[in-house]
Amino acid sequence: MKILHLIYTHGISGAEKYLKHLLPGLKAHGIYCDLIVVCPPDKAEILQTYCNDVNALGITTSLIASGRLSFLFTAKKISDYCKANKIGILHAHLLNSDLIAVLAKSVFNKKLFLISTKHGYQEKVLQQYEPDNFYQPNDLYYKVTKYTLRIIDANFAVSKGLSDLYYNIKLSKTPYPYIHHGIAVETFDKAAYYQECRNADPQLIIVGRIELFKGHRFLIEALVKVKAIFPGVKLLVLGEGSEKNNCIQQVNALGLQNNVEFLGFKPHPYSYISHSDVIILPSLFEPFGLVYIEAFALKTPVVAFDTPAGNEIMQHNHTALLVKKGDSTGLSESIIELLNNAGKKNSITENAYAKYKNDFTTAVMVKNTVDWYKKLSL
Repeated sequence: MKILHLIYTHGISGAEKYLKHLLPGLKAHGIYCDLIVVCPPDKAEILQTYCNDVNALGITTSLIASGRLSFLFTAKKISDYCKANKIGILHAHLLNSDLIAVLAKSVFNKKLFLISTKHGYQEKVLQQYEPDNFYQPNDLYYKVTKYTLRIIDANFAVSKGLSDLYYNIKLSKTPYPYIHHGIAVETFDKAAYYQECRNADPQLIIVGRIELFKGHRFLIEALVKVKAIFPGVKLLVLGEGSEKNNCIQQVNALGLQNNVEFLGFKPHPYSYISHSDVIILPSLFEPFGLVYIEAFALKTPVVAFDTPAGNEIMQHNHTALLVKKGDSTGLSESIIELLNNAGKKNSITENAYAKYKNDFTTAVMVKNTVDWYKKLSL
């Protein structure tokens, strides 16, 4: 079986990491994959580096720099690539890729079999505080998604929570099957990063884009009560995003300037996570939440909101501490509990690591994906 994977992206996030882990593993099962990465011209340099990395893993990877106004031209290139390489299956990732794939099939190559992995949904919808607001059928994003789904032949989601979302907002007639992410954490010399990555005692960390639905504001509010018990506490904020300035203003207003450090994007976040006492992930909704299982693998205990898809990955009081959505007081109490109780902290991290080894390795993800492909009888 030969499959062309397609992703339109502005940078390297969960879906891009997913492909980097998945595609080399499929090869061992007789599923040979090429990858085409499409990006805006101003993002070509960083995405070319990503393509080079995937090529080095034995996956033929190409880059197309294209804006949205050139999607039809890009679709023609995709179709030509499939014809030249005798590929009949096109597997798209993220909505813009779905749209390019649909154009490739509808206009240039009606024989293509289209697959789509649902990695997420429109972020302005995910940041809504209540899920009843998710259903917005008059929104352009919703209409484009609905159009692509009429032509795509098979879909799966990266979590049950995301599958349920598509079903609940009436984009799918039945819930999509779902396959969780899996990761392989590269080994590194933890001790060598101590001076750079251990900045305080105790040290907390949050990793991810600084956007409303990631919930940074709740954690910053919670830090006031943590500071009252642990005056020397420091929160490391890894990532960039549209809410960064608002978060900095909140930190200043609460007098937490000496307790919060905004580090921006870091190419090796694992070293910071592994040197932190607790990682806090207060997202209002996560399509999957790769950082959850990265923390499991690195044995750093997690405090998070009890929301999809985290609450299908983590079990409260067993592999993490889960807090009611939006409850800053609950966040502070759970953080303090872990900092004060080494036994509980160790128990949670060991349980979480065992969960990672059993359910969230690359090998598990690859096997589940292979099994799903075979069910399609292509």
